[in-house]
Amino acid sequence: MRKFLTMIMLCGVAVLSAAQNPLQQQLSALPGVESVEQIAGGKFLEKYVLQFRQLRNPIGAPGDTATFLQRVIVGHISQDSMVVLHTHGYNAANHRERIQVRDELSEIFNSNNIFVEHRYFGTSCPQDTNWNEVTTANAAYDMHQIVSALKQVYPGKWISTGGSKDGITSALYSMYYPHDVDVAVPYVAPFCLTPADPRGYRFLRQVGKADKRARILNWQREAFRRRAVLQPMVEHYADSMKMRFSVPFEMIYDYCILDYDFGIWMRGISEDEIPLPYASDKQMYEHFLKYANPDMFDRNNMPHQTYYVQSQKELGNYAYDLSLFDEYLSETTKSHDGYLTDLYLPEGDWDFTYSDEAYRRLFRFLDETDCHLLFIYGETDAWTAFPYPDTNNPNVKKYILPGGCHYSKIREFDESTQNRILDILRSWLTNP
Repeated sequence: MRKFLTMIMLCGVAVLSAAQNPLQQQLSALPGVESVEQIAGGKFLEKYVLQFRQLRNPIGAPGDTATFLQRVIVGHISQDSMVVLHTHGYNAANHRERIQVRDELSEIFNSNNIFVEHRYFGTSCPQDTNWNEVTTANAAYDMHQIVSALKQVYPGKWISTGGSKDGITSALYSMYYPHDVDVAVPYVAPFCLTPADPRGYRFLRQVGKADKRARILNWQREAFRRRAVLQPMVEHYADSMKMRFSVPFEMIYDYCILDYDFGIWMRGISEDEIPLPYASDKQMYEHFLKYANPDMFDRNNMPHQTYYVQSQKELGNYAYDLSLFDEYLSETTKSHDGYLTDLYLPEGDWDFTYSDEAYRRLFRFLDETDCHLLFIYGETDAWTAFPYPDTNNPNVKKYILPGGCHYSKIREFDESTQNRILDILRSWLTNP
């Protein structure tokens, strides 16, 4: 009897606890919300994982009622505070699993921080795959539905933001739904104009200091020269990790090296980390696995495959300058055209024809809009090869961090520039 009463009391406490959480009740009552789970708050007073019910193809097939669940993470400070909306271009799992993650702007303004996982990433995937549903218009519609609902809880000012593909998502969201947020701050957002945009390798020929460019090129050449030794070592590693590839391994080895310089500049790796030509095979191999790992081509584990689909269809990607290494490349690599298709794209009969319509529309929008957008780039980030076209529109600003890489932040600028950027943002938020 005592055990039975204890159970009743515990259930009563649980019900009372739920009743004492009005925010959770408000979130649960929003249109489209299927579930609300409270998790550890980390840097926030409260934190929740929401599942939103979304249409699978709202723009491409407006009458289709098929749906999927989209993950949204809400970092709560106050309903009276503004919201920083992180428009993810990828998986948002980090914001659930790493409880200390918080956007720079959310910290600066001590605001709420909402993270929206992109469709077809992480847990935000339908049970069956239809790549025709992965479009920038559908992704923006997802954001619009979520923001429209959450504004019932957070009625204050909204800033959208994100870095890299997240930044592209932020800019495109402003274009598709210009009145949803007050300000957009895309970080390091590249706008490649084709699936193989040559501006990338042209940028790499002149970026940074000549000594570093030479050291990178020498490592690439040395890795090619030592193919007979290094390729079997790298292939053995790939086999031990149970990787699967869609092309012969000699082509995988080539593209690991071809991609190396882009990755070094993107990450801001010091030239002191790059082995010199007289380094041992062991040193070359260890550096290869650290900065040119073949796992990016592993068909058994390709969490960013949706990104490559989008690159082929709308977002574009960078090209490689094969002429620099013509004497070293395998015949397999020389005979293949269209590396995205060979290395990354899903197998099957899909139409991945590229269209530049979204970007042409975006560039016109940036020229004419009365919306406020502030772009941050890193001077030596390889993705800075693909900025938006310069505009005289006073509502669109761009700041480039000297020496900055793909992880450039506002707080890394000198104090004067930081203050200027924040003054602009505060002005936009105060005087719409």
